[in-house]
Amino acid sequence: MQTLRSLLLVSLLFLTAGLHEVTAAPPIPSPVDLSPLQAGVHYDPISPVVPRTGDKPEVIEIFNFKCPHCFSLAPHTAAWAEKNKERFVFKSVPVYWGKQTDVPARAFFAAEFMGKGEAMKQAIFKAHFDHSANIENIEDLMFLAEAVGLDQHAFRNQMNAFGVSAKLSQAKAMQQAFRTSSTPTLVVNGAYQILPGKHARGDGDAVQYDKLFRIVETLAVR
Repeated sequence: MQTLRSLLLVSLLFLTAGLHEVTAAPPIPSPVDLSPLQAGVHYDPISPVVPRTGDKPEVIEIFNFKCPHCFSLAPHTAAWAEKNKERFVFKSVPVYWGKQTDVPARAFFAAEFMGKGEAMKQAIFKAHFDHSANIENIEDLMFLAEAVGLDQHAFRNQMNAFGVSAKLSQAKAMQQAFRTSSTPTLVVNGAYQILPGKHARGDGDAVQYDKLFRIVETLAVR
């Protein structure tokens, strides 16, 4: 087990060293004709609307760490959020289903409090999908914390902090308020829900990411 963890740590150190490249903004895509946007085609309305917390347009990514489509979407949302951070508020909100535990989500929020939220998010995804690691095992998550540059002792304490528990409660409340039943889902201004596989599908089942973010940006400034 120690050898497996060591190999995982080494591979994730390479990941985090190149994280900026992974999340670098992609080239500006060719325009996608989205006018006029239609409910049920480009988005699903949320009723009642959930008020946002500030004046800026707000985009919330609701995801699950064991969802393969969320894993595929994550680098694209990270790149888009970095590119548009002056225009929009972007939040990542992990949720969990069924018999899943809150441990990966708790680890993400702990890392976010410590300034490494996006790096930890990418590391947890990679650990699960590329290395078949047990992301619900706290000891394995300690290795991920170390891989993204966090002190294990401080990280363990942060995972148990009141602020992290409050974030988990808020995430659950958001999921219920938005009536989110699948992931990934992008919520814009508490009024519009976008399911990439439904509203931004290209040829076949592939998500057309330029279309997805054009929908997001158009709805955000309505």
